[in-house]
Amino acid sequence: MMATTWRRLRAFSRRLVVRVVLIAFLSICAIVLAKLFGRLIPPGLSGLVGADAVDRILSIIANSMLAVTTFSLTIMVASRRSVSSLWTPRAHQVMLQDTTTHTVLATFVGAYIYAIIVIVLRQTQVFLGEELLVLFAVTLGVVVLVLFAMVRWILHLELLGSLIETAQRIEDQAQSAYDLRGKRAHLGCSRLHLSNNLDGLCEVKSEIDGYFQQIYHETLGRKAQACGADIYIPVAIGSYVHRGDVIAYVSRDDEALRRAIRDCVVIGTLRNYEQDPGFGLTNLTEIGQRALSPGVNDPGTAVDMVRRITRVLHSDFDASEDAGADEGADEGEVQFKHLHLLPLDRAALLHDTLGRIGDLAGDQVEVIGALRQSLIALQSHQNADMGRAAQEVLDQLDRQAREDLRPDQAARLGI
Repeated sequence: MMATTWRRLRAFSRRLVVRVVLIAFLSICAIVLAKLFGRLIPPGLSGLVGADAVDRILSIIANSMLAVTTFSLTIMVASRRSVSSLWTPRAHQVMLQDTTTHTVLATFVGAYIYAIIVIVLRQTQVFLGEELLVLFAVTLGVVVLVLFAMVRWILHLELLGSLIETAQRIEDQAQSAYDLRGKRAHLGCSRLHLSNNLDGLCEVKSEIDGYFQQIYHETLGRKAQACGADIYIPVAIGSYVHRGDVIAYVSRDDEALRRAIRDCVVIGTLRNYEQDPGFGLTNLTEIGQRALSPGVNDPGTAVDMVRRITRVLHSDFDASEDAGADEGADEGEVQFKHLHLLPLDRAALLHDTLGRIGDLAGDQVEVIGALRQSLIALQSHQNADMGRAAQEVLDQLDRQAREDLRPDQAARLGI
């Protein structure tokens, strides 16, 4: 339950408006605390700071923060449009989770709100005498935070919206999801085999159309255990479901359990990165495909995407494991035995990423060479399905290369 709550809060906190509201609230708290602590200052110290000094600093903050915030918002919108048009529209989602931009903008807005409120309070004579000393100290603190945010923003703008920064963000998201799905036994749940007989079980159907974004397996697994029922989820994360499609089977008809399934199985209009490594890898694939289009013709970017995809797919390689080891060998990690999920389809990931880039490689020797190197490395992956898929894609790539490349180019690549 705590893990699910934490994940929900984490997703909620990654919205821009949440950070703006939070820092705006903190700015108001700072004003209240300045008023309260002002009463603790010994009499006679009010002359250390003049009212004009405080008012001048507040005026500078109010005037500058409005301009800086407007300028920063313009940059943020322009960079997101640039990423969507230059690389892939799906990359827009990773930009929405740019917490650095969110925090910087929230700091600017919070400083502006602080300055406006204090200016109003000063005009109504709320802060007087010794309270001005505390207000001056708090205002200097706000100035320091603004300067720190500006430096952070300048450093962040160096790569904001660039291919390097965007691709790295997508790779990190894909890596995080792949680590979660690839290095744990089906999210810590029991494995659902396609051969499982689910006839006679109670069906739970989707009430909306959308993508199966993620599942709060911790809560659902404990709910199933408490009810003494088994839950089978026959839909892969990242798949599209229609209203009326079966999203789960349960071993007993329990309305509370049905509600729990609908609450814990998140279906939305867009895919996301949380538990779906295929989405991040698809983003990288689309960048590589666009780079290979005749209008762009940028094989270097395609090679970079091949390397990034391979890093993710190869990250759980363990040379100490038998290459033909069965995927269910790690069942000892199962935490929620009553919840059954489909395993991560590594073969489909490879076909849908490196396979698609290979289809467009044509006579690009650099891209074909990078693909062959990656596929040969993935052939010895500990997961047997991954190894077989790598061999299939490699065979297809070699057949295509023999047709598209000159004999001397094919010989140089060892084809």
